[in-house]
Amino acid sequence: MNREQVDIQEELAYYRALLQHASDGLIVVDEQRRIVFMNQAAISLIEARPDDVLPETCGELLRCHNDTESNLSLEAVCFGRCVLQRGQSLDYVEMNIQTHTGKIVPVAVSYSYIPVGKKQYFLMSLRNLTEKRHLEQERRKKDELFFTLQERERLARDLHDGVVQDIAYSHMQLKLIQSLLDQGRVSEARSKLEEVTAVIHDSFLELRRALYDLTFHAGKQLKHFIHKLVVEFQHRAGIPVEVSDFDFPDICDPYTGDQVAKIVQESLSNVRKHSGASKVWMTLGSRPAGPFRRQYTVIVEDDGVGIPEEVLSQVADGFPDADTVTRHFGLKAMHQRAQSLGAILRIARREPRGTRIELHWFQDTQEEPIRQQTG
Repeated sequence: MNREQVDIQEELAYYRALLQHASDGLIVVDEQRRIVFMNQAAISLIEARPDDVLPETCGELLRCHNDTESNLSLEAVCFGRCVLQRGQSLDYVEMNIQTHTGKIVPVAVSYSYIPVGKKQYFLMSLRNLTEKRHLEQERRKKDELFFTLQERERLARDLHDGVVQDIAYSHMQLKLIQSLLDQGRVSEARSKLEEVTAVIHDSFLELRRALYDLTFHAGKQLKHFIHKLVVEFQHRAGIPVEVSDFDFPDICDPYTGDQVAKIVQESLSNVRKHSGASKVWMTLGSRPAGPFRRQYTVIVEDDGVGIPEEVLSQVADGFPDADTVTRHFGLKAMHQRAQSLGAILRIARREPRGTRIELHWFQDTQEEPIRQQTG
């Protein structure tokens, strides 16, 4: 072996050592999806032992699937196959794999396209997301508790300012009615009784709304739940809502569904309580926001009096005034919910009159490239 061959062998050994000792799991796959190299981190990730006989192909080894259990290892929907056909790398895809012992592990996978002469390979770089998912679940639990406590605080304040005072008023009026009856003033008593009946009826409706808010849960069925909110809003407020739907998903992540639905509910509640509007327009939509990523949108507009400029200023500044936060608790909660999703929330005046609320959030998706691949 001459010096040049020795140098080549040393260089190959160097690069192999780099791959072998990388912290991410690395798997090199050929055009037939056969595994030609796995580093130690990948072997550990799939929980294989030195004497285990492993499958030849990456699909059989990893059994890739998403959170809905859709099989991503089939050739028609394989991300690696998509990378080979396009001749382009793919930066980041979240999925689940099944280890050699049968355990399901969430991973982030990046695919690197590697042409070598007339042959094509791709390198899978896998990172275990178990700890990240655990931390994300803990953060969401804390957020949900925080929002729940906030909702209860607001409900307590609303009930005190509304229902409790109405009940106190009704109690005093009933005493007055009793006095009027004792004096034989039946006509006046009947008139007062009609007033009290109307007040008690409104209080009953408010209590029902409060109980509904306490048990509010949209879950995965976000689109269905939003349409349900619209129907209930039109019944309560008597204000028509025109809904436009542009490829909005039927289901979504339950946490996202709850936060988006609460933002929509608060938007409609503000229209009912403060706007004096005669009509509401709602737009639901989605569009591509890059490879394997989509932007989802909900827009709520009304033709009411419009949100005051001083409130818009407080919204833009993040509600620095504690007293303003108390008076506009709902708007603050909407921003906090949007922030928990990494979403964009815009609240502005609508021309020529009214208010416009826009919510945009982003999600990684596998459906779009799969449709391109199979269509």
